[in-house]
Amino acid sequence: MLKITPIAATLLLALTTGTSFAEKAAENQLLATVNGVKVTADDLNMYMNTQPAEARPRSMNAAVEAVINREILRQEAIKQKLDKDDDFKKQLEAQKANILVNTLLAAQVEKADVSDAALKKEYDEQLANTDLNEYKARHILVKEEAEAKEIISQLKKDADFQKLAKEKSTGPSGKDGGDLGWFAAATMVPEFGTALKTLKKGKFTEAPVKTQFGWHVILLEDQRKRDVPDFEKSKSRLKQVVASKAVQEYVAKLAKKGKVELNQPEKK
Repeated sequence: MLKITPIAATLLLALTTGTSFAEKAAENQLLATVNGVKVTADDLNMYMNTQPAEARPRSMNAAVEAVINREILRQEAIKQKLDKDDDFKKQLEAQKANILVNTLLAAQVEKADVSDAALKKEYDEQLANTDLNEYKARHILVKEEAEAKEIISQLKKDADFQKLAKEKSTGPSGKDGGDLGWFAAATMVPEFGTALKTLKKGKFTEAPVKTQFGWHVILLEDQRKRDVPDFEKSKSRLKQVVASKAVQEYVAKLAKKGKVELNQPEKK
């Protein structure tokens, strides 16, 4: 038998403001009973917090109904002894492990030093290790190194780069004379970006550049400094980075202390 208690006003406020229901309602407030089992505000709050934002019920009635239906289904599953199933037990243990690990790591995130001083240190380190230049370049992409060398030979004889790109390049920019526009070197594959940064304005690579796409001849047309991201506006992102590093260091420390023995299968 299902019984519902009058909680409409408080629940509606919680759902429409996005705040925790448990914070708005009295602690463990009773919402309903399902076959004698209590469904409380804490149950509702836990349910809402474990659902992806896009999957959360948007109305008071839908939220309560979802929690009640879950309890009805839970009771039926117990009745059918599905909780005794070996696969269920394994999945339950896996979920327990995940929750424990996530709780542990969340605690480390809370402990992370995200003071302005720590964030500024991370900010300065990132700037020091970041290429703040933007490049305007063209390239000619071909399949064979020999063809790339021949193109370079023609360029040394004052051949027109754009014309050669339109005639020879197999890349999508070929029709535009190899124009790649403005970009940061880090957005390109490493071999391309590294070669680009060695060039002076108006110069092309005098040796073909090999990447996963083929062989490139690169022309640097222009170079400029890009805007440095503002520290204050970067704080939110920096907090995530600093917290993530703290977690990684914590995990690495535990892994170093832990005794791990890998069971290597014998080779036949």
